[in-house]
Amino acid sequence: MELEREKITTRLDKLVPLQSDTPLTEAVRYALLTGGKRIRPILLLRVCNSFGIPTEKALDVACALEMIHAYSLIHDDLPCMDDDDERRGKPSLHKQYPEWLAL
Repeated sequence: MELEREKITTRLDKLVPLQSDTPLTEAVRYALLTGGKRIRPILLLRVCNSFGIPTEKALDVACALEMIHAYSLIHDDLPCMDDDDERRGKPSLHKQYPEWLAL
C-alpha cells in the first residue's frame, strides 16, 4: 500500500503545482497533501489492476477520487457543518486560510 500511496501523492503534487501568485493553489495543496491514508484511490487502483488495467492508466482517476474526498472533508469541517478546528492533527482549511477560500 505504501508504494501506491506514494504514487498517488506524487501525482497529486504534479497535478496541483504550487503557484506563488494565487492563494487558491496553496490552499488546495494544503488540503490534498497534508497526509491521509489514500484508501479510496488505492482501492480504485487495485480494482483496476484486477481487471488488467495498469496503474499508470488509472492513476489520474484515482487522484480525482482523492480530490473529491478532500473536497468533502473541507466542506464537512466548515463552521456551518461540523465546525471542526482540526483535520489529521493540523488546522482545518478554514482555520489555516480564510473561510471564503475554503468554500
